[in-house]
Amino acid sequence: MKEEMLPLRTAVDCLLLPLSGRRLPLLVPLNAVAEVVDQPPALVRTATDVPWLQGWLHWREREIPVLAHEGIARTEVDAPNGNLRVVIFNAIGAAAARGFYGLAIRDLPRPLRLGSDSDLRAQEVAPPRGTAMVVECGGEPAAIPDFELLEQLVVEAATLHG
Repeated sequence: MKEEMLPLRTAVDCLLLPLSGRRLPLLVPLNAVAEVVDQPPALVRTATDVPWLQGWLHWREREIPVLAHEGIARTEVDAPNGNLRVVIFNAIGAAAARGFYGLAIRDLPRPLRLGSDSDLRAQEVAPPRGTAMVVECGGEPAAIPDFELLEQLVVEAATLHG
C-alpha cells in the first residue's frame, strides 16, 4: 500500500466522527459542521426504504434529512437507538437550497487540529462509496467523506419525502 504525505499550509480544526461497527471514522473540517445534536428526538421515517436515509429530523424549525454513511457505503445500517447522535452539516453544493442535512453517528465526535506538522497521509486504497479518500492521521486510519455525493443524496431524499 503506497502512502502520500498531504502537506497543510495552515492549521485546520477537524472532527473525527465515529460510525457504527468497524467502519473508519470520518474526518471532516469543523467549519462544515453547524451543530452536533446529542440525543435528538425520534427521527421520522419515510415510506421509502433506502438504506442511506436514516430518517428526518425536526431541527431549528426545519425538517432535514439524516443520512446513514453505512447505508451509503452499502453496508449494514444499525437501527436508530439511544446512542444516536446527528452531525448537522452546512449544505454548500447541490443541497444548498435545503441549507442543512444530518449524518447519523454513534458516539461523540473527537476534535482534532491538523497543522503543517501533522502526520496526514493519503492511503492508496479504493475508498468505499461515500468516501472521497482514506487517510492516516497520526497513525489512525480515517475516511474523508464524499460531500458531493452526500449532497446529491440529500436532494434525492427531498424528492422521496415529497
